[in-house]
Amino acid sequence: MRNLKLILRREPAAVGTLVASIMPVLVLVGVIRIDEAGIAAVVVAVNTLVGFGVRLLVSPAAAQNAPVASDPGPVAA
Repeated sequence: MRNLKLILRREPAAVGTLVASIMPVLVLVGVIRIDEAGIAAVVVAVNTLVGFGVRLLVSPAAAQNAPVASDPGPVAA
């Protein structure tokens, strides 16, 4: 699982490329009916969702908990 996360972190668009490679075969065989514009829309959607998911799941925890520059920090009483 760790290797898969590393691969996705380096190249999340690979999933979209895989979808773009498989969908024409599914259309040719008759499993799905979709035109070229539909395939392009699905590939873009897959790339967007996978990229967003990878950024959420694979990003280091330190970056998620980093202080914000505009945060004044704890207030002294």
